[in-house]
Amino acid sequence: MAEATYKFLCRETDYNIVLLSSGSEYINKRKQDAVYTFDIREKKTLDFILEDERPDIVVNAAAMTDVDGCEVNKKMAMEMNAILPESLALFSNKYKYHLITFSTDYIFDGKKGPYLEDVLPNPLSYYGKSKLAGENAVRIEASKNSTIIRTNVVYGNSSYNKTDFIRWVIDALKEEKQLKIIDGQWCNPTLADDIAKGVFKIIEKKRKGIYNFAGRGYYNRYQIAILIAEIFGFDKKLITKIPSSALKQKAVRPEKGGLINLKAETSLGMKFSDLETGIINLKHQLSKDSK
Repeated sequence: MAEATYKFLCRETDYNIVLLSSGSEYINKRKQDAVYTFDIREKKTLDFILEDERPDIVVNAAAMTDVDGCEVNKKMAMEMNAILPESLALFSNKYKYHLITFSTDYIFDGKKGPYLEDVLPNPLSYYGKSKLAGENAVRIEASKNSTIIRTNVVYGNSSYNKTDFIRWVIDALKEEKQLKIIDGQWCNPTLADDIAKGVFKIIEKKRKGIYNFAGRGYYNRYQIAILIAEIFGFDKKLITKIPSSALKQKAVRPEKGGLINLKAETSLGMKFSDLETGIINLKHQLSKDSK
């Protein structure tokens, strides 16, 4: 999401952009854009940078998104997914900027998905709990100057080989690996480029509150894998369907997750990609990058 948003804003706006990163992902940044590389959890350093730069908008795409990893390293999960958004919310009052931060459909239990923005959360995993804690902190500390974007199963092209579920399936089938994919964990995968456009619209329209950003359609993981194979011309026989109960994961996932994006489509004028269009778009980007 961060890379797609940065590229979109560079291409479509004349914004002055400052990047904060824990690593060196943004190798292809513009010469005029400053980059601060540091441990994003260091509150004093973050305060110093914000005081020096005095931003109008802060987009927080930093998070610990390894769902099983959050069950193992709960301290890191809470620091990245809850304490960091809280710090940014508190600083938004101090430095008077609009905070945009991201959340997930994993704050819900997956019994009655997909979900609207006003449904009561009930997270099953520590990842979901930490993200909900971050949401609550932002809403308490910066309700008038913040936007929370919930999304799910984000996918897209990455210049530094960031892996998501769809890229993982593509890479595995390309190498003709056998895959066992569950016929559950329903979702509506969201193209990172669409999220970037939505972030821009929120900035320009100065919208606050909670918005669901989600692709059109509703799929289980097996259906996603089959569609990928069809679009890329991979052998569908490499994919075996298994029940969700057969997949032994540390963290419990919502069985019927996903989000309803009606508010974003009507209020922001967003048109989210369906999965087939999104994967075709990704295929073209990957083909272009390989030349």
